[in-house]
Amino acid sequence: MIKALHIENEPRNIELLETMIQQHWADDVTLIGNAKNIPDAIKLINRVKPDLVYLDIELNKGNAFELLEQLADINFQVIFINAYNEYAVKEFRHNAVDYLFKPIIIAELKESSTKFFEKINSLTVNTDI
Repeated sequence: MIKALHIENEPRNIELLETMIQQHWADDVTLIGNAKNIPDAIKLINRVKPDLVYLDIELNKGNAFELLEQLADINFQVIFINAYNEYAVKEFRHNAVDYLFKPIIIAELKESSTKFFEKINSLTVNTDI
């Protein structure tokens, strides 16, 4: 079971992603928490040690890149969520699995999830060799 977090400051988007995951990946992904700002996100990430973080770019009092810079270790995969494509290059420089545009569309979420599972499977295969 994949442990996932959602770092997002808009309640409607938190609810939307949670609903989509429950409806389509309940057997594979557990959304175990969310945070709306950088300090809460750091505490949650360090406590939970997620496999995957759905990370909105614009957060209360900061942004996703500031959050990532403050983490000692990034031992999880990231799917960025953003309303604009201006950050796409920067997102991939942070080894993003994928990025989603707001509003999240189920077909795009499925595609991102497939990329995540393929990446996890390839990492597992490579470490088994």
